[in-house]
Amino acid sequence: MNNDTFSPTPPKGGLIGHRGIAAHAPENTLASFQLAAQQGIEWVEFDVRLTKDNGLVIFHDDKLERTSNGKGWVHEHTTEELLTLDAGSWFNPHFKDARIPVFEEILPQFLQLNLFLNIELKMPPKASLDHKKRLASTLTDILIRLWPFHHAWPLISSFDWDILAYVRELLPQAPIGFLQEKCTKTMIEMVSNTYNAALHCEYQSLTEEMLVLIKNKQIPVLAYTVNQPGIAKKLLSAGLYGLFSDDPQYLLS
Repeated sequence: MNNDTFSPTPPKGGLIGHRGIAAHAPENTLASFQLAAQQGIEWVEFDVRLTKDNGLVIFHDDKLERTSNGKGWVHEHTTEELLTLDAGSWFNPHFKDARIPVFEEILPQFLQLNLFLNIELKMPPKASLDHKKRLASTLTDILIRLWPFHHAWPLISSFDWDILAYVRELLPQAPIGFLQEKCTKTMIEMVSNTYNAALHCEYQSLTEEMLVLIKNKQIPVLAYTVNQPGIAKKLLSAGLYGLFSDDPQYLLS
């Protein structure tokens, strides 16, 4: 019964802001996270990557082009280089001053906004074991140094389960989330036997059979990315722990 040992406080209304409030502000920027807090959304999900100089930035894609005016691979740029980029104009000229957040620098602002964090760890294609270990150790070092011990630890998730093993070794008290596109019986069983863990999967893979199995095993399942009220209502009624949404306020209303 993994639900009994999963440490995070459930999100209000079962809804989690996907990359902040990605429908109304540039994803993975401070503006997007501030909007979540303004709307009363208690959880936000975002992506963290390792830079060339072993810093951590909040950015989703492997490359810079889609959501900034930069070019090339994120991990081939230093933190200082990434800070010069415009990460908002692609969404709307109103956000031209938005920058790629540095994880260590923005962490106190998350605390001030009283947001619970789901940190998804991202890596470039064919990342080496060394890259994974440096990412895991850098993240956990920052959290151990800066995270208040009276706060619930962030939920740390990834599609790469090697890095989750490293995180669990370095920060055993933090909850982890196993990301996989399709929900399967094997994944449900694995999560049910892993302490303080959740399964994150695409909502379209949640068949009636899977929903019944999830309920029987009582594991926390978080589904992405749900933007339709009817689908959200069905999944939450079935007992899912939470849903990632680009516009959770719309689903609430």
